[in-house]
Amino acid sequence: MATTPLSAETTRDVESFVSQWVRDEGVPGVSVAIVDKTDVLYTNGFGARNLETNAPATPETLYGIGSCTKSITTVAILQLAEDGQLTLDDSVDTYLPHLREVNADPITIHELLTHSSGMPSDGSLSALITRLTGRSEQDPNQPLSSDDDFRRHIEGSVDERLTDRDRFFYYNTGYYLLGEVIESVTEQSYAGYIRDRILEPLAMTRSLFSKTDFEAVENRMTPYNREDGTAVEGKLAFDERLYAAGGMISSVTEMANYLQMFLREGTFDNQEILSSESIDSMTKPYATREEYLDEREQGYGYGVAVEAFLDDTLVNHGGMMGTTTAWFGYLADTGIGVVTMCNTAPEKRPSDLGKALLAITQDEPPSAVVPTYMLEQKAEPLLGEYASYHDIRTATVSKNDGGLNISFDDPGWSADHYVYPKRLQSDDYQYSFITDTGKQVPVEFHVDDDGVSMLFQRWQLHKQ
Repeated sequence: MATTPLSAETTRDVESFVSQWVRDEGVPGVSVAIVDKTDVLYTNGFGARNLETNAPATPETLYGIGSCTKSITTVAILQLAEDGQLTLDDSVDTYLPHLREVNADPITIHELLTHSSGMPSDGSLSALITRLTGRSEQDPNQPLSSDDDFRRHIEGSVDERLTDRDRFFYYNTGYYLLGEVIESVTEQSYAGYIRDRILEPLAMTRSLFSKTDFEAVENRMTPYNREDGTAVEGKLAFDERLYAAGGMISSVTEMANYLQMFLREGTFDNQEILSSESIDSMTKPYATREEYLDEREQGYGYGVAVEAFLDDTLVNHGGMMGTTTAWFGYLADTGIGVVTMCNTAPEKRPSDLGKALLAITQDEPPSAVVPTYMLEQKAEPLLGEYASYHDIRTATVSKNDGGLNISFDDPGWSADHYVYPKRLQSDDYQYSFITDTGKQVPVEFHVDDDGVSMLFQRWQLHKQ
């Protein structure tokens, strides 16, 4: 059943946007929750959790949340730090042998939390997810079936570490190792500790990790792959070695409780899960993950990304496990958060949807503030067929990720160019590309009441 204390107008805008997203992205089913510090403002499901039976997605439907689990693992590590059982400056070598042979200084727990150890991805979790979700044609046949396999794989990768620069590498294996640290310190299974110290106090009693527990639940997602524009039933990845980096299963209803814990500075139902000081340290950026075209940086704290958004600070994380995707995020000052989960991996991810819904709650059109939709709106009027004076040269402009493909198919002049935008703003139509001689060539579009024209090197072409 839906919960809707949002205004009628905002509710209509939210539901219209999500419904359109489901149609446009070919998503079988998605569930959404919107919360503030005190209330669940909105929950609902859209589409089917199972296409064959047409069973609906609901707020209680269980999905794989992928790398959103990293923040759960972080909470556990910070709890152990508060309890005096470890410190974030501890070398991982204190607890595990996997990285003892790395060059330069030993790698610390802090560096694993922030993906700042200098270790690039070793591909272990990607390879395992590929195998477990049935993509056998892409399986690199790496032995990854036991803890010893993982240890040998990680030990063999230590020479890959970069120490001559500060570089953010999203290192899934680091969170696998943090899960191992939790087990070493507590002498308890990772899943058992998370259940006892985090899930039960947050009333997240349906959240789980194992395949057996998942298949015992009726209201659960059926995973789907996207193949040639069609949803084809796939598999969900289950393995204990995936748990700490991306293996939790949950619902938007229960992850709403988790978000409220952050909005309440570490407490839920009068229980302190983390101190407010630990919440502050977790949500402070320590490394730069990426930079947007408008020069905003997406930082990374402990298990969460941190960035400027809607004149606020957005704390968030996404997750993808091949056939399931999820995202959570909240505006720190405004005090409102969103959780989105779906049962496939669409081109526009739940992270794009979630940011759009935050924008709608703040009366902002997503196309004005969410980069994915800003770039889409920028591209929309430019797509189509173009011709120069007397049709001597013609071109086709099509969308390609955040940029455009410009294809010329004229005798003696055939060429394909990928052009990328110079700025993020949706009304700025300046693009450029790099030639094989290393030159940066501007491509400029003009959009007005008379139509659309493109300036490309010596040519002016007009949209037909």
